Amino acid sequence: MRKYISIFFVMYSVLCFAQTQPGLVRTVSRPNHPSEPLSDVMLRVRGNHNAVLSTANGEFSLLMQGLQPGQEYTISSISKLGYELREPEIIGRKQAFSTTVPIEIVMISSQVLLEERMRIEAKARANVEANYTKRLSELDAALASAKLSNEAYEAQLNELEDQYERFEPLLQSMSRYYALIDYDSRDTLAERISERIEAGDLEAAEQLIKAKGAISEREKQVRELQQLQAYLLNDLAADCYHLFTIACERLQNDSAEFYICKRAMLDTTNVEFQLRAGQFLMVYRAKFDEAESYFQRSLRLAKKQFGEESRDVATALSELGENRYLQKQYNEAFPFLEQAHKLTEQVMGKNSLAMAQSYTNLGSLYLRTGKDKKAVDALQTALELYQANCPNTEDVRIADAYNNLGNAYFQLKKYDEAERLFVDAGTSYTRLYGENHFRVAVVTNNLASISFIKGDLPQAESLFDKALAIFVRTLGINHPRTQQTKKNLEYLKSRKK
Repeated sequence: MRKYISIFFVMYSVLCFAQTQPGLVRTVSRPNHPSEPLSDVMLRVRGNHNAVLSTANGEFSLLMQGLQPGQEYTISSISKLGYELREPEIIGRKQAFSTTVPIEIVMISSQVLLEERMRIEAKARANVEANYTKRLSELDAALASAKLSNEAYEAQLNELEDQYERFEPLLQSMSRYYALIDYDSRDTLAERISERIEAGDLEAAEQLIKAKGAISEREKQVRELQQLQAYLLNDLAADCYHLFTIACERLQNDSAEFYICKRAMLDTTNVEFQLRAGQFLMVYRAKFDEAESYFQRSLRLAKKQFGEESRDVATALSELGENRYLQKQYNEAFPFLEQAHKLTEQVMGKNSLAMAQSYTNLGSLYLRTGKDKKAVDALQTALELYQANCPNTEDVRIADAYNNLGNAYFQLKKYDEAERLFVDAGTSYTRLYGENHFRVAVVTNNLASISFIKGDLPQAESLFDKALAIFVRTLGINHPRTQQTKKNLEYLKSRKK
C-alpha cells in the first residue's frame, strides 16, 4: 500500500502595522482673531482612500500604509466649509513621513480673510491717494513756477497716472499677503523637527559619530546656527517685501522693483520669491524678458523641489503663459495656460478654487483669439466654481466673476446678458463695500455704456453721472478711470445736442 507522507506547511502571519502621521489644524492668528484649533477638517493622502477628520482640539492622524519614516507622501485634499488654506501649495507638495513630528496645517475663515483684506485695502488705498495728491500738487507747483515745461509736465503726469492706475490690481495681491500673515508662525514645531536624529545600528558607525563629539552638543550647535540663519534670511526677506509695499503705496515703482527683486535674489531657491518678482516685472514694469527669467527659474525650482505634478509647477506655467498673453503672443500663450490648467485639475481637483482662476485665464485668452463660445463657457465655469467654493455668496471673487463674464457678453454684443451680470456684480460690490467704492463705479459705468448702446440716453447719462461722482470721491478727479468716465459723459451729451 502506497504511503502518503503528509507535509504540513507552517503559515506565518506577517502582521503589517500601519503607522500614522500626526498633525494639527489651527486657524491663522490675526490681531483681532487669535489662533484656535480647527475641528472637522477633512484630509486625504494621495493613494489612500480613507479620509480623516480633525478632532475638537484640531488633531488628526493620517494612516500611512506601507510607508516607513522618512519616506515621502503627498496630501491630496484638505477642506472645511467656509475656510481656506493659508498655504494652498501644501496640496500636492511632497512631505517627509514621521511618526513623532506632527505636520501643522493652518487655515483661515473666508469671512475673516475678506474682512482683513478690506481693512488692509482701505488703509493702503488711502495712502496711495494721499501720495498721488501730494505728487500732483508738486507737479502743478513746478508747472506754475516754470520749473517744468508743458511737455515735461504732461509726460510726468501721464507717468503718475499710469502708476496710480496700475496700483489697484497689485493692491489685491498685497492685501492677501498681509491678511494671511500668521502671528503664531514662530512656534516650536521647527525645533521639534530639528531635534529628530535617527542613528544607525552599526557599532562602527556609532563610534565614528561619537568621535566627532557628543550628539547633544553638536545638535545644539547645528540647531542654533540653522535657526539664526533662517531667522535672519526670513527677516530680511520680509523687510524687503514691506519696503516693496511702502514703495508701491508711494507710487515709487523703481524702488518697488529694487526691493521685490532684491527679495528674490536673497534666496534663489525660493519659488514664491521668484514668482512675485516676475509678476511685478511683467505686469507693472512691462519688462517681459526679465520676468521670463524669473518664471523659468521658478519652474525649474518647483519641478526639482516639489515634483512635476505640483501646484507650484502649475503656477509657474500659468505665469509663463500670462507673460506671453500680455505681449499679445496669444498662440504661444496657449500651450502654457492649457498645460497649467490640466495640471491644476490633476493636483487641486476639477472643482477647486484654483481651477476657477485657471478657467478665468483661459477665458480671457479665448476672448482675445476670437473663440467666443469657448470664452463664455470658460468664464461661466469659473463663476460656477467660485459660487460652489465660496460659502459667502457676497464674496468679492464671485462679484469679479460676474463682471468678467459680463465683459465677455458685452464684447459679443449680447447686451441683455451682459447687463444682468453687471447688475449682479454691482449688487454684490455694494453689499460688500457700500455705494462709494471704485468697483461699484466700474460696473455703473459699464451699465451706462449698455444703456447708451440701447439708445436710452437719459438712463445712460444718469449712470455716467453716478459713476463719475463715485470715481471722483474714491480715486480723485485726475485718475484715468475718472477721466475716461468724464469723457464718456461728455460724448453722450454731445450726441444729445
